[in-house]
Amino acid sequence: MSFKIFSLQLTGKIKPVEKTEQQRQTLYNDYLEFIKTDKSEELTSFLELEKEINSAAFKNRKNEIQSLQFKDSEEHNLLKEFEKLKSTKKIKKYLATEGSEALKRFEALKESEKIKSYYQLWEYVKEGDFEKEKKEIQSQVYKGSTEERHFLDYNKLLKSPGIKAYMELAGSQALAAHENFAGSEKLKKYLELKNTPERDKQKRKEFKILKKEPEIKSYFKFEHSKKLKLYHETAGSYNLKKLEELKAYVENDSFKERVAHLKDKQKFEKSEAFKKWQNFKQLAADQDVKFYLKFEKSADNLNYLDVKNSFELKRYFELKNIVSSEDFQKRKAYLEDKKKWEKSEEYAREQKYLEMKQWPHLLNYFKYKGTNTFDFFETWEVSFEDDFAGSHLNAEKWSTSSLWAEKALGRNYSMPGDLHLFTEGKNIQTGGKLVIETRKAKADGMVWQMPAGFVPATFDYTSGIASSAKSLSQEDGIFEAKIKFEPEKEVVSSFSLQGEKSFPAIYLPEMGAKNRIGVATLDANGKLQMNGLDISNLKKGKWYIFTFEKSGKSLSWKINDTEVLRMDQQNIDFPLHIHLQSIVLSQISGSKLPVRFQTGWIKCYKKK
Repeated sequence: MSFKIFSLQLTGKIKPVEKTEQQRQTLYNDYLEFIKTDKSEELTSFLELEKEINSAAFKNRKNEIQSLQFKDSEEHNLLKEFEKLKSTKKIKKYLATEGSEALKRFEALKESEKIKSYYQLWEYVKEGDFEKEKKEIQSQVYKGSTEERHFLDYNKLLKSPGIKAYMELAGSQALAAHENFAGSEKLKKYLELKNTPERDKQKRKEFKILKKEPEIKSYFKFEHSKKLKLYHETAGSYNLKKLEELKAYVENDSFKERVAHLKDKQKFEKSEAFKKWQNFKQLAADQDVKFYLKFEKSADNLNYLDVKNSFELKRYFELKNIVSSEDFQKRKAYLEDKKKWEKSEEYAREQKYLEMKQWPHLLNYFKYKGTNTFDFFETWEVSFEDDFAGSHLNAEKWSTSSLWAEKALGRNYSMPGDLHLFTEGKNIQTGGKLVIETRKAKADGMVWQMPAGFVPATFDYTSGIASSAKSLSQEDGIFEAKIKFEPEKEVVSSFSLQGEKSFPAIYLPEMGAKNRIGVATLDANGKLQMNGLDISNLKKGKWYIFTFEKSGKSLSWKINDTEVLRMDQQNIDFPLHIHLQSIVLSQISGSKLPVRFQTGWIKCYKKK
């Protein structure tokens, strides 16, 4: 027995096959996941996040956000300035006045006709126009006035002799008769006779008769009267023209009204000035006007007007709009928030990075990144495999006759001394594993005997062969199988790699009378020689994965992924195929039958 196998099992280096398969599957799954992750947008996002999170800019931004606080911030200073302005006496009084009913009433009255009229009358009264007009009106008396002078002049002219004579004669019948007689034949005759010489007695007589006639006497009496003389002097004179002008003036309604006004003792009380003064007194006593005047001069209004267009008030409302805005309130809440970093987009990205950093597939990715852990998957590819899941052996991959039997006889045959016959697949079962059963059964077959050749024979046992010669022929690579270690000394069950000839051959394993792995050759006497390792210390009834790797002359064997044997062999320089069989060495106790050689799966690899 091999101490090496014993010590490797004792130290746990040859792990149970279940653990080995689990580790293999886990590693393969990790490899598939690694490939998937390596090409994923998720990895790209993670690497971008990692670059950002570890950058100086991100760290500075994190420090900046964590150091932010409301106190001493620009927002804090703005709010402080606003509160200071808000608390000043002038601003407080202004705001109280601005929304008051008194100001609303005042502003409503400001543009009213009542206030406009009051101030117009106030200016009229207080600026002296009223007193001036009052004095002027009160100074307007008839005596000594222009009107009186004109009226006196008019009466004086009316009383003058010339005007009186003119007024009496102008348009009178007497003047008309006088003027008519002046053109009469009688007067003409009289005037002719008047200058008749004395010698013309007749004419002188006629003259004297005419001279005594009343018309002639009346005519010359009127003609030589003072009244007619005054009439003629007045007609067309300046005085007559002046009289006519004065008459038109004094008889005019406006003159009469003016004279009546000048003579009126109540003319001031009837004047516009008096009416304005009365209106002024009424407005001054009006409740709205009294309120307006009082409020206008009040401290509240004076403060209101002083502050209204001030820089302080403008700044107050500017700050009020700022500090009451949604943006300011959000910013203030943000600066006061003790968890502002945790609520930032940067924090979310940092947490996303830390979360992704713990994702199993990313942890695995970076665990394997840059290592040679997946070199096997990167270097090797499957060249042959079978898990025997079908109900029958896959005829495209396997033959139930040996390579030499097919070439020599076309079917299986036995060698002299063999107790068994290899059937054509009757002793092979599948359905999740390959089972070659060695059974106690009479069977007729052929035996190779020299020099006769193939001769008929009867056998007490039957067994089976599975050969991959038709589908696998590979010189270098990895060959492995999961085999149940269940040796029976009467039967030799083997998994070997062979070429065109039976020897030399690679065994992984051979079990039965001897349990071993290695290289089998025939010496010069045709005797089998095995250069290898005894594996009898493996646990009977347990499954093991037997692996053989060949690269040129370098050969190595592993059990459950632990190397147990390595050597250099020059004469294995030909393509290999798989050969599984069970042969009977001696009579088998009935309690052991059937003897089952079980293989769970087989895989072969070649370099890519």
